[in-house]
Amino acid sequence: MINVRKLVAWDIAILGYRFILAEFTAGVVLPVLLSLFILLRSHSFWQEALALYFASLGINYVPLWLHALAIGRRRSTPAEVEGELAHRTKSGLRYTAQSLLLLVPFLIPMVAVVQALTSKTKRLTTK
Repeated sequence: MINVRKLVAWDIAILGYRFILAEFTAGVVLPVLLSLFILLRSHSFWQEALALYFASLGINYVPLWLHALAIGRRRSTPAEVEGELAHRTKSGLRYTAQSLLLLVPFLIPMVAVVQALTSKTKRLTTK
């Protein structure tokens, strides 16, 4: 299963915080703008479906962007990817494959919500 926070931390560890923040910001804004453009010019159901798909791509980047902000604010990248960098090739392949899940509409936000609720429940039960 994909771990959204670790995926973001891995990207930050490999490519740097500023680059990833810019990538995720563009990942949110550009597909939504493209979606609006297509929607305003659409003349068929398929064009509207395409606009919805591009909007879903932008929405998929919102949890990534929020995690990047949180990790950057806490400067917790080393702690987040502890042990992953030792197996750089294996981890890199895994996280690259998981990045393809960004193409599945609305999947990343749903997974991020489930993971946030699960981690919150774990914290409450361990106290």
